[in-house]
Amino acid sequence: MGVVTVRTLERAPSHPSYAVAHAVKPHTRAAAAPQRLTPSTALHLQRLAGNAAVTYAIASTAGRTVPPGQQDDPVASFPPQPVGAPAAASADGTVVQRTIGDGHDLTNTRFAGDTVLEAAFDDERFVRVGSSGPAVSKLQQAMVDIGLSLPKFGVDAKFGPETKSRVQAFQRSAGIVDDGIVGPITMGEFDRRIPGSGPPPPPPPPPPPPVLTTTTVAAAPDGGPNSRRSVGSGEFVDLAASAPVTWTVTAGTLTIASGPSTRWTAPETGSVTVTATPASGPPATVVLTVVPPDRFSMTRDLVNPIPAGQAGADMLTEVDFGHRDVSFARVQWLEDPGPPSGVHGYFRFGAGSAMDLNHHPNPAFVTLRADNRFKHDHCGSGFPLAPPFFRVFPFPSFFGGGWTWSIPNRFRVLGSGTAGTFFFRSAQIFSVDSLGTTTVSKEGARITRTRAGAVT
Repeated sequence: MGVVTVRTLERAPSHPSYAVAHAVKPHTRAAAAPQRLTPSTALHLQRLAGNAAVTYAIASTAGRTVPPGQQDDPVASFPPQPVGAPAAASADGTVVQRTIGDGHDLTNTRFAGDTVLEAAFDDERFVRVGSSGPAVSKLQQAMVDIGLSLPKFGVDAKFGPETKSRVQAFQRSAGIVDDGIVGPITMGEFDRRIPGSGPPPPPPPPPPPPVLTTTTVAAAPDGGPNSRRSVGSGEFVDLAASAPVTWTVTAGTLTIASGPSTRWTAPETGSVTVTATPASGPPATVVLTVVPPDRFSMTRDLVNPIPAGQAGADMLTEVDFGHRDVSFARVQWLEDPGPPSGVHGYFRFGAGSAMDLNHHPNPAFVTLRADNRFKHDHCGSGFPLAPPFFRVFPFPSFFGGGWTWSIPNRFRVLGSGTAGTFFFRSAQIFSVDSLGTTTVSKEGARITRTRAGAVT
């Protein structure tokens, strides 16, 4: 009967179960024929010395030999096959497993399933200086995690001198030969001694915030895009997100608070932050600036006739609230009543002092047009409302005079029902000379009319 001799390469007296076969050489009597390797003998040899020894034994009993040039190379201690290749079979059908799941597998979650490290554990290859790849990274990271740092190159997936010195330190701490080569014994110690799982993987990057779009319902008078972020008081803005979100705003109102879209009504003024918060991931924000009316100007549009021979001037003006880049289509305007100021001449010392010079404007708010204008504001002296000129200003007691209205102006958002917000004080000025020529001016609009009815 043949005798199988086992020569170990990695050894650890305190761990005999890690003994592995490097070369298996049959020694037989000259007249004896090679004995066949029985299944029970192959299993026993596999458990004792690993797959390489069994492979060699099978080759020997089948009349095959391992070339001498391969006997000293642990990586090539059997006919070269890829890791995970189908198992070899002996002449009597005995199967020698060389794949993951053969019962001789790594159990540490850091290393289990790695084909290179599993092959090293099965004595099918070594990991040494010159090796590279993910398997080397796993060994390097394991050593770093137990305090065997790699200060020069770190975890670089390359097995160089620095990694070898760390492997040797690990081998010494485990009480095994410190050759700096990771074979079955060293791999077994890594599997047993290193804490499992390794460092937690970095968390996946958070999903990007949703994409927000804003669309103003009304166009600005200057024809700018409806994606503008400056809006007029009370404007409607449609908000949309690329995913369902919860909407919040720092001012104004929303039609709905949750969903992929909503409509926002701007307040009277202010900088407003719109926040869209998805079910998971970071929120998205957009800032909208609400522009209120802050003044207006006027141009004369129409002249109201006054009968010849009567003093006075009367016009209708178009009021322009400016800010062509936003819409005031939902803004309402109101003038406040009040007394005159700067009354002088005939209206203070003459018969005109008996006249009612107080300002009596329209008592209701009016809504501006889509072009941020309003037609018409009535600007008149009021003289035609009095008796005929010669009765109001009987000659020769008539002389020049005038007064001013300083008018508070308020605005509000259409439908708000509020008393409005003051924004501007306008001036309407009246004067008449001793000949009865009357001039009325208001915020850029002006009319002058002679007693005979000539208008400039």
